[in-house]
Amino acid sequence: MEEMILDRSRLLSVRGIGKGRLSAIERQLGGEAGFVKALIEGNVSIISSIEGISQRMAVDLVLSFKGLDPGHVLGTEASGQVYCSLIELLRGHMHTETSRNRALLLVPGGDLKQKQKLAEEVFSCRSLLEGRDRAMVEELLRAVSKKPGGKLSGRKERYVILVEDEEAYQGIRRKGLDSTCLVITPDELSSGLEGDMVYVYSRRELDEELLPIVEAVHHSSPDIEIVPERSMQDLLPQLERIRAVSGLRSLFGEKTSCARALEVMDELSAISQGPLEPDEVRGKVEEIRKEVEASLKVAISGLTLSGNDALSILSSGETLQLREIYRQHARMSADMVLRSLGVKKDLFRIRYPLEIENEALEDMISSMTEKAAVARFRRKVELARELAALRDEVMRELVWAVDLDWNWGLGTFVEDLALAPFQICQGYLALKGAADLHLRDQRQYQKVDYHLGAVPSGMMELFPRFDVSDSRTAMLTGANSGGKTTLLMTIAQVLIMARMGLPVPAERAFLPDIDRVFIYRPKRRMDAGGLEEFLKELLPLSLKADERSIVLADELEAMTELEAASRIIGVFLEELSARGAYSVVVTHMADEIGKYTGCRVDGIEARGLDEKHDLIVDRTPVIGLHARSTPELILKKLHARSRGEDKGIYEKVLKSFQNGG
Repeated sequence: MEEMILDRSRLLSVRGIGKGRLSAIERQLGGEAGFVKALIEGNVSIISSIEGISQRMAVDLVLSFKGLDPGHVLGTEASGQVYCSLIELLRGHMHTETSRNRALLLVPGGDLKQKQKLAEEVFSCRSLLEGRDRAMVEELLRAVSKKPGGKLSGRKERYVILVEDEEAYQGIRRKGLDSTCLVITPDELSSGLEGDMVYVYSRRELDEELLPIVEAVHHSSPDIEIVPERSMQDLLPQLERIRAVSGLRSLFGEKTSCARALEVMDELSAISQGPLEPDEVRGKVEEIRKEVEASLKVAISGLTLSGNDALSILSSGETLQLREIYRQHARMSADMVLRSLGVKKDLFRIRYPLEIENEALEDMISSMTEKAAVARFRRKVELARELAALRDEVMRELVWAVDLDWNWGLGTFVEDLALAPFQICQGYLALKGAADLHLRDQRQYQKVDYHLGAVPSGMMELFPRFDVSDSRTAMLTGANSGGKTTLLMTIAQVLIMARMGLPVPAERAFLPDIDRVFIYRPKRRMDAGGLEEFLKELLPLSLKADERSIVLADELEAMTELEAASRIIGVFLEELSARGAYSVVVTHMADEIGKYTGCRVDGIEARGLDEKHDLIVDRTPVIGLHARSTPELILKKLHARSRGEDKGIYEKVLKSFQNGG
């Protein structure tokens, strides 16, 4: 594990974290070493489980510890909002709390080459889905996500622990067995005690032949050799999760210890139910008696007596034939007892009617109970030892399942959103087949192509080159509701996801080393105070920008009158261009702004309305085209879909356009 020093001053800078809370976290995690381990692993779940520590605090503690600051890449509040929406999309593909928390640690920043490698690894997670039943896998992952039940350490066990002396008693106390079992001394022995009795000794001086015990165990022996069910106390609360992991390991062709652990726990639980109760034994013996007696009756009824037989009955009470019938039914009854109860024992007085030898029956029941208890206890110990040996591997498989949830979630994220790895380039940004992630399920979904900067001549088939196309700065014009704002968001998503180390929403993406994303949307205030606030927000952005920055601004002209807005935006774009920054500004007044800047103008054109009165738009911008907005088409759409007075007013406005034309 990477050795890192706990810089408390850095952690204390996290909002809501003071010295008291920091000390409390350390105590709860077993000291500084445990705290550092949780921070290195990014274990948000365990940190946020501490009272007073929210999930947000836990995430910020990990990020602060690792020196990760998403604020550098996310240059504005709007950029942060795009990032948060991406994180929520990713978290929606995860099934365990650990994976959802892990997603919060995917912050944009760091070396782009490393992020490219990470994005390729994430893309490869898609292969996990191949040939597997997605619904079945995700059902099992949801079962893995369920929290374990409570500890079973306080559960009462049906054992009586006979301690030889004070030393043995203290050994039992140290193991905590006195809280779950009845503990007695030799002086407290009585016949009315219920449960298997285990003799725990230090010197082994008691006469075991006189004790109704199932086993004698030294007090220093493992607790599972005294109370075997102890081996299950950490695993039983996770039984449902273990079953799910066993299923997952099988689906993914992995060897599993969970399956064997389940078998062991099932057998342990079944053995804990004990042998047949005495009344059940008596009932089975009575059933045997009836069956043998019925057979005996049939056999005797078929006898024919001769004069000699009559004399034999008078002298000995039975004939040779009758004696043979009795011998046969004696063997029959003994065999039936053995098959039914597992004990070879003569329990009947073979006469008609057949009688049960009650003393022999009660002796058998007593002997069966003692032998079964001993055999049962020893089998339990065998199973407990096996389960203890399996425990670490079972825990590793539970961790494997959580890791699987992360990788499976990444795979479905990539698959569902059609993400692809990106390529690093210099001097230009180019997207082929890109699409806003939030629109993929909507009817207006359409992939687009776009680029900024000087695309190499060898890529002209993908990105046609024009005289103005080498510009890194562009004004985006065109149809209302044609996808201009959506294109800005798509570019932002691609760049932020690349910086997070994720594949991006484009068939092909060529990205320069952009490490700052400024998204700007003006506030809708038209008074003088609003203009002042706008200028204080917008113009300093141009001073922060450089060749590793991109500025994506939407409808800046809303701030003030046309002439003033044109001058301000023109100077703003010229400054960005001079600094080598990438930028796209959505505007409806490119002609006016063009008087003050020579930057590129791109356009999204609307060609009319379809049969449902929706805009027919090619959402890929045409490089170098000043496309007009489409108020007339929007009015036609509203006119077609309205009724009554509303339809009339839309018609009047439409006529004014026609008259003006």
